[in-house]
Amino acid sequence: MSRTRGGSLVMSAGSARLSPLGAPPARSLLRSPKGLATALTVLLGLCGATRLLSAAAGVNRYRTLDSYGLATGLGHPGTLVTISASLVMMAMVPTAVVFIVWFHRVRVNAGVYARGAIRGGAGWAIGVWFIPVVGWTVLPCLIAMKVWSVSASRLPGKAALTSPAPVFTWAGTFGAALLASGGANWFAGRAASDDAVGDAILLAAGSDLVYAVAAVSAVFFVRRLSALQSAG
Repeated sequence: MSRTRGGSLVMSAGSARLSPLGAPPARSLLRSPKGLATALTVLLGLCGATRLLSAAAGVNRYRTLDSYGLATGLGHPGTLVTISASLVMMAMVPTAVVFIVWFHRVRVNAGVYARGAIRGGAGWAIGVWFIPVVGWTVLPCLIAMKVWSVSASRLPGKAALTSPAPVFTWAGTFGAALLASGGANWFAGRAASDDAVGDAILLAAGSDLVYAVAAVSAVFFVRRLSALQSAG
């Protein structure tokens, strides 16, 4: 500091200057999805396991249908079906919530990587899941393909690592599981004989197996896409 003739104080030439006040810098919207991917790996594993249990319970009920009929009281094979169905729901609900959160996160990241490359706002990564039929199959697949393409563009020259096959596998198996489940429910609602009921039980068990395959496919899709976005 130095004093002028008028007695006022001024900053000396060698002193530091204060930066002007202003708004703080905007926070980046970019976030790593690896934590959500790890949680989804566990949850999807639980979904697959409960679907396998449900399929086994269905097959067991079919095999004992002649002995127990359609009874579902305590001690009957139908009890295992009821328990496994409850476990399926307990695993599916939190998995769906975390998956949607993860899906929105990777969509936001893709918007940071290439602004304007994907039509519609990032909110559609959440909104599409509330649209029946196409919102559970076609629309998420289209968004996932765009997100994958933008994320893969960050790793030029690594075609083997950026192949979109996990997207198609996930979307295809999940769509097949929805169709199989819907067909089994439709057939069960119209079963009018013991044989038809038995066939409906086997169809439901088959749809559970397809869901288990879809859960495995989803794990590969989630982990590969998360790895693309986390790569330096």
